[in-house]
Parts: sequence; C-alpha cells; structure tokens
Amino acid sequence: MTMDNLHSNLDPQMPIAFIGGGNMAKAIIAGLIQHGHNSKCILVCTPSQATRSNLVEQFDIRVHQDNSAAVGFADVLLLAVKPFVIPQVCEEIAPIIATRPNKKLVISIAAGVKHQTLSKKLDNLQRIICAMPNLPSAIGKGLTGMYAPAHSQQQDIDMADSIMTAIGDTVWVKDEQQMSTIVATAGSSPAYFFLFLEAMEKAAIEQGLPKQAANKAVLQSAMGAISMAIDSQHDLPTLRRHVTSPKGTTEQAILAFQHGELDELVANAMHSAAKRAKELSLG
Repeated sequence: MTMDNLHSNLDPQMPIAFIGGGNMAKAIIAGLIQHGHNSKCILVCTPSQATRSNLVEQFDIRVHQDNSAAVGFADVLLLAVKPFVIPQVCEEIAPIIATRPNKKLVISIAAGVKHQTLSKKLDNLQRIICAMPNLPSAIGKGLTGMYAPAHSQQQDIDMADSIMTAIGDTVWVKDEQQMSTIVATAGSSPAYFFLFLEAMEKAAIEQGLPKQAANKAVLQSAMGAISMAIDSQHDLPTLRRHVTSPKGTTEQAILAFQHGELDELVANAMHSAAKRAKELSLG
C-alpha cells in the first residue's frame, strides 16, 4: 500500500488514541494529520504535563494523563510505550477493555513484545496487531514490519496498514518470528548505511577531499543510487552490473569488497541483530 491509499480504509473522523507520546507517536500523529485525519479525533495519554502541553501546541489534539481514557475514547488504541512499560499499561487498561470484549483494535509498536504476550495481558483480546516502524518513519519515509495472526479480520489489517502508511510503507509477515528479521533488515539497517557512508566519507577525506565536499559526494551519490533502485525495473544485481564496466574503476572497488567477504560480513551482522531481537522479545 502506498501513501496515496492512506485513508482508503480509515475514516478521518475515526477516534484513535495513543498511549505514549514519544517520537514515534508524534511521527504517526503528524502523518495522520498531514493526510487529512481530524486532529480532534486523536487522543494521547501520557503522564508528563510537559509532553501533553507540547502535543496540544504542536498538533491541536486531545490529551489526558490517565491511560484508561484512551479505551473510552477510541476505537483504535496504539501502544507507543517502551517494552518494559507494557505490563503496567496492560494492567491499567485490561479491566476496561474486558467490559467491551473485542470492540477495540490494539496496535502495538512496542519493540519485541509478542502478540501472544499482549493478548494474555489484555484478557485474551484477539484484535491485536504488532507493528515495528524504523527510524526514517520519523520523517515519513519509514518501513514498518507488521504482523497479524491468521484469525485477524481483514478490516483490522486494512485499518492498521492505513495508519502505519502515514509514516512510510509497510511489510507484512505471516510468521511472527520473521519480525526479528525485519529488525535486522529495516529496524537496525539505517545504522548500517550510516556506518558505510561514514567509512566512505572518511576514505574520501584521507584521499584529499575537503570534508564538506566528501560529505556531499557521499550523501548525494547514496540518494541517487537509492532513487534509481526504487524507480528502476531492474533488480539490484543488474543495476550494479550496469555501473560496473569490465576492468574499470568500479570493478576494482567491487573486487576489493568481495575479497573482504562483504556478503559474509553483512550476513553475520544481520544474523547478530536478528538474534538479539529474539533475545529481547518478551514472552
């Protein structure tokens, strides 16, 4: 689903509540409002008076200090708190949700908290979807890994997708275990690219380019390459071959990467990230 389809399954008057008002919640709120959602149909519950005041000033939305207000207000609840806070939040809202069994859709963006864990803590609630947005979501260019169990209603899947496409694109996985791979591929990967670009910039400076010129050359080239990959009908190996002339400069660089076993290094790094994501999972 693309950004153009954002509200195909989402009524702009749909009451949506966030428990937690951190950066990711703010990013989703900004995306929703940008795409036409009524700000007065958005509520954020957070204990910090300063955060509540900032949210009202920035977005003109509703705020409350009590998490239970979210359940009474909204049809869709987004749990946007740190994983270690989830048990406390669930304890607060579970009794209220229990009086309205399966009348609420819960979307969790708490990293590593499993569907089964949430369902158990919310009195066996079935309407739960897990989402894992990455850092570029903060500027509307993110990738969110999404998981819904087989029993999920299509309307819930569509609604969750519409909300999360407010901050970028989505990828749905059929097996929740694959969410750890989403972490390695999308969640952690901005840092991989920053590290690679950092190494390129450092090498360019060591070869004589001024820092400003090196930075511009590296960033603009990266942006151009990504844009080409997104717009092209060719796959990544084909695009690479198009740039790599036999016995040319690029071929020498590619050979150096291959001799350094770049593929194995990347695979090991992603395996390490995925392994750690599984270790950090709750439940």
